Amino acid sequence: MISRHKNLLSYSFDCLRRYRMRTVVILITFLVATTILSAVLFTKDGLEREAEFSIESAPDLTMQYIKAGRFAPINVSYIDQIKAVEGVDEVFKRTWGYAGIGLNTYLIIGLDPDGLGYVVGPMSSIENGRFLVPEDDGTGNVVVGKLIANALDVKVGDDIILLSESVDTNRFHVVGVFSDQSSIYTADMMVMSLSDANAFFKMPEGTVTDLCTYVKADQIPNDVAAKMSWMPNIRILDHDLLLRGYMAAYGARGGIFTTVWTMLLVAVILIAFSQAIVVGHQSKFEVGLLKTFGFSTLDIIEVRLVESLIAGFLACSLGMLIGYIYAAYFNAPGLANLLLGWYFLPSEFRLPVYASAQSVFSIYTVIVIPLVITSTVPAWLNAITDPELAMRRAAA
Repeated sequence: MISRHKNLLSYSFDCLRRYRMRTVVILITFLVATTILSAVLFTKDGLEREAEFSIESAPDLTMQYIKAGRFAPINVSYIDQIKAVEGVDEVFKRTWGYAGIGLNTYLIIGLDPDGLGYVVGPMSSIENGRFLVPEDDGTGNVVVGKLIANALDVKVGDDIILLSESVDTNRFHVVGVFSDQSSIYTADMMVMSLSDANAFFKMPEGTVTDLCTYVKADQIPNDVAAKMSWMPNIRILDHDLLLRGYMAAYGARGGIFTTVWTMLLVAVILIAFSQAIVVGHQSKFEVGLLKTFGFSTLDIIEVRLVESLIAGFLACSLGMLIGYIYAAYFNAPGLANLLLGWYFLPSEFRLPVYASAQSVFSIYTVIVIPLVITSTVPAWLNAITDPELAMRRAAA
């Protein structure tokens, strides 16, 4: 029994070599489809994983002041009201904004010296130097992301000069460089003390951009947030809301590409089916001869099934490898900006790419199964035909 299947497997390889044109057409078309899909899915998986990493550094609740439907500085007097809410552990001030350096725009975050012990996740991962300490308040010391360090060619111990919105010159001293644990969250980030950020952005006295609220270990952030719903002009952002926002953005953009890819896959399947029909007509005499020699209908279907599995697995594997290299090592030109939704990406930025088991399984499923169906159906139609009739039709 085993030797029979070995012989059928050997015959399947012979058929792949014999019908070279069909094999090449199927490999190329499915290779293109797989490459496009894998590049999108692997990039989307990487972005979603980055979003999960990024949320680790966010406070339990972020309090923002809303005026006329727009984000505005919040007065620090809200801290006493927030601390009075049951379940709140600590509240820290934070000021953040954007600064342009050349053609690029970078994120500047000013942290409350009293809240540095609550910094976790990617923001606490330092590759070179050190993170900020309370004594850095007002000194101009900063920690920068790897994208900034590479773009400006700076390292620990160097100085950076920034122009503020009021065109004032500000000098900052680099004391640390973030690791690439999260290539998106910390890549374009510059972290400094709260007083330095307030001075750089010229924040009005007694205001910051938002308040970072941490709840007690036995409390649920959403429940604590519900107790603060009475506060006027306050918008509360929690972990789940931020994560859902990230996932919705990346998922929607990835869905656009998946839709386009679906149309491409339909065209590829039609091409594969057409090639199978052509080869089916060419192999009618062969099928009739095989049945005369004792091949059963199942044997013939098995041969075509093995052919399809080999071609599909090879095309999928090569396509995923090329797609991964295209996204991870070439930064997915033409794809990165559309997936991220940013108008400009610095050349130093590296896309986060991750091949999840779910995506790999999905790619194999949507590629191999249609190929198997389009190949085995014509083979079955030929196999159930009377051998003598099949050979006469083939010779006609």
